[in-house]
Amino acid sequence: SSLGSKLAFVLAIRPVTCLARGWRRFVMAPLRSALLPACFALAGTLDNGVARLPYMGYNTWYDFMCNNINASNVMKLADTLVALGLDKLGYTYLNLDDCWAVSRDKSTNVVKEDPKAFPDGMKALADYVHGKGLLFGIYTDRGTATCAGRPGSQGFEGLDAKTYAAWGVDLVKEDSCNAEDTPEAASEQYGKMRDALNKTGRPMVFNLCGWHPWYAQKGAGLSNSWRINYDGSNWNAVVVNALTNAAMGGYASPGAWNDPDFLLGSSPGAAVYLTETQSRMQFSLWSVMAAPLIIGSNLLHMSTFDLATYTNMEVIAVDQDPLGTQGAVVWGNCPSLQLPRASTSSAASFDVPNCQQIWAKPLADGGHAVAFINLATGSANVTCDDGCFAKMGYVGGKRPATVRDLWAHSDLGTAGATISRMLDASGGFALLRFAGGSHRVEVGSGADVARELVV
Repeated sequence: SSLGSKLAFVLAIRPVTCLARGWRRFVMAPLRSALLPACFALAGTLDNGVARLPYMGYNTWYDFMCNNINASNVMKLADTLVALGLDKLGYTYLNLDDCWAVSRDKSTNVVKEDPKAFPDGMKALADYVHGKGLLFGIYTDRGTATCAGRPGSQGFEGLDAKTYAAWGVDLVKEDSCNAEDTPEAASEQYGKMRDALNKTGRPMVFNLCGWHPWYAQKGAGLSNSWRINYDGSNWNAVVVNALTNAAMGGYASPGAWNDPDFLLGSSPGAAVYLTETQSRMQFSLWSVMAAPLIIGSNLLHMSTFDLATYTNMEVIAVDQDPLGTQGAVVWGNCPSLQLPRASTSSAASFDVPNCQQIWAKPLADGGHAVAFINLATGSANVTCDDGCFAKMGYVGGKRPATVRDLWAHSDLGTAGATISRMLDASGGFALLRFAGGSHRVEVGSGADVARELVV
């Protein structure tokens, strides 16, 4: 086809072309040159210099929810992050979620923390966290009240941003309860907080928590990360968030990430948890998706299994790969996703399909991280065949020179004509790393990803 027709096609899906920096190599040079003006006009990304790689840390919500949210426990959490060595692996953000605020000052309107739970104030707590070499995150809501009924930021964005900066906050998560649930209203309100945070002059990660896939289209201009669906509070919700995110890869890039929600461990002491297999599959897939790695498990009493999961440096390296490209599905038999929209509980009650997928993430060294996943209630043998390899650029019989299992920490040798994995039921997985081997990337691969972006 002509350059003009190709240009018209790519402009139709230009969020993919302009924002997915890792996929730009799929576009031919003449077409890429023609697209540059459109890309610069469209981008408008939040350039605050932070979260150039997916940020990592811990959040209190799925561990504590609203129970025992106080300074003493937050300080214990900071101590534990360091004692377990998680900070050395990149888990540096300690994020306090809902239930810390109680009111606004009657004369100044400054948001006030619970004086019994935080007797020395938030600045003292942030100082303690910083003293451990960590970063401190806090929670608010774009509406009139938070999801737990605490003070929201609507109408107080400028004041709250200045307050957070004065306290030494490094990340702000802004929820979406008690607010108009439309793209226009949400963009306006989140834009106000974005601008207010930027005006403080303090670099703060802005984590937008809005629960809808349509946030991906606007997310890079508003925040450093944006939730693409409802709370991932059980296995069903984890699955629907992953399937939703499969269509969002074109909107992610360094400094701007799709957020499929927090990591759920297998430790029963947390308010929310998964099976061991499911928690490890989630960690593997989140890394391939270049998602923020925020632990929501029981940190103070973390199991040996969960600690081994979150300290697997080979898997962390996949998430933190400097290319900054979100992975995509290169093979699958899952049905078209009907996104739940009614409430946060609708994601949790989503029926998990009996299907399998293979995801692949391009890496800076020219290789790929490849995740095999099984969502079915029975075990399944999953095979990456010619078509699967071709979507990664291995065409004409070319194959990776080396294959490594990132959980067994073992080299598997050269790839054969196909690679198969027998996967356990309900979250069975394998995570491999391909390296070497002469291959080329087809322009069509990027177009395939683009056509899947239906929001």
